[in-house]
Amino acid sequence: MLEAVLERLTYASEDTGYTIARVATGRAGPDLLTVTGPLLGAQAGESLRLTGRWGSHPTYGRQFEVYSCTAVLPATVQGIRRYLGSGLVKGIGPVMAERMVAHFGAGILAVIETEPGRLIEVHGLGPKRTKKIAEAWEEQKAIKEVMVFLSGVGVSTSLAVRIYKKYAGASITVVKNEPYRLASEVWGIGFKTAGIIAQSRRDPARQPGADQGRAAVHPVAGRRQRALLPPATQLDHRCRQDPRGGPGPDRPVPGRARGRGRRRPRTGTR
Repeated sequence: MLEAVLERLTYASEDTGYTIARVATGRAGPDLLTVTGPLLGAQAGESLRLTGRWGSHPTYGRQFEVYSCTAVLPATVQGIRRYLGSGLVKGIGPVMAERMVAHFGAGILAVIETEPGRLIEVHGLGPKRTKKIAEAWEEQKAIKEVMVFLSGVGVSTSLAVRIYKKYAGASITVVKNEPYRLASEVWGIGFKTAGIIAQSRRDPARQPGADQGRAAVHPVAGRRQRALLPPATQLDHRCRQDPRGGPGPDRPVPGRARGRGRRRPRTGTR
C-alpha cells in the first residue's frame, strides 16, 4: 500500500480511467514518484491510498502499478487549501480556496458537505456559484461511492471505470438489481464475470442458473447462459421453447434426409 498526494497528472484516459501521475510521499522526501493505473476522478492535490505493486519500465524506470485507489480527504489546513484549489471541485480556484479556508478553517469540507448554503459567507460567492460548487461536490462524491461499492463486490478498478462510464450515478442500482445487464451492455464483461459479481453479493436470486428466465429481457446473457449448459440440457431447453420439439437424435432437421452426408466430388470426364 502507498499513501501519497497527487501532484500532477501526466496522462489520463477518459475512456478507461488509465492514468500516469506523479505523487509525493513522506518516504520519498522531495522526489516525486510515478504511479500508473486506473485513477478515475483523481485530481492534483488529492490524498490517495493506493494498492498495487512496484515495477520497472524499460524507459521510465521504477514506478508503482496501481490496482485500486481510494481518495482520502486531507486533514490539515494546508492540504485542504491545496485540495480545493486543485480544480477538483468546479467553481473553486486557488484564490477562492484561500478565501474559503481563511473563513472556515479546517471545517470547510464539512461545510461544503452538510451546509453548502453557508458558503455565501465567503466574499465573492453568491447563490449561483454556491449551487454550482455543491453540485460539483456531490458529483465527485458519487464517483467515489460507486468505485468503493464496485471494489467491494470484486470488480477491478478498470472494469469499474467502464461500468461508471456506462451508467454513471445508476451504477450501484444496476449492479445490485440487474448484474447480468453488464454482460450485454459493458464491453469487457462477459456472463461469467457478471455471475461472479452477482455471487459476491450473496443473493440467491442472482446466482448463475437462476436467471434463465432473463433471456427474453437480456437475449445476449440468455444465449451465453444456455451455451454453458450440458448438451442434453440444451436440447431439453430448446424442446420446451418449441412445443413441436427441436432437432435431436429422433427428430432430424426438416429438409435433410437421415444418413445423407456430403456429396462426393465428381471424378473423371463426362
